[in-house]
Amino acid sequence: MRALEEAGVVERRAYNERPLRFEYHLTEAGRDLAPVMHALLAWGDRWAVDTPPVVFRHRGGPGSEHDAEHGLDLTSTCRTCGEGVSSGGLTIDVRAPGWDRAGPTEGS
Repeated sequence: MRALEEAGVVERRAYNERPLRFEYHLTEAGRDLAPVMHALLAWGDRWAVDTPPVVFRHRGGPGSEHDAEHGLDLTSTCRTCGEGVSSGGLTIDVRAPGWDRAGPTEGS
């Protein structure tokens, strides 16, 4: 937890003074990791276990079109046109200095 705190992923807050106890809360940077965590869970559900140990659901609520929980699929959406994109529709642009799609370039 200390490493996550130092990296700015979580912040520690005291919730009890005697004895002194802390709880951890995600920072904005930590909340931005949610899609990464969901993708890792989806991969594990498909390749590493017979029964998913964690399931994310869309919860219906007041004013919602549905009253039951629905399972979630992770998708990538084009920022420009809004179209859903699968891995087959991706192009990778490597923009790191000294690298191209094959890896480090000569002399880097």
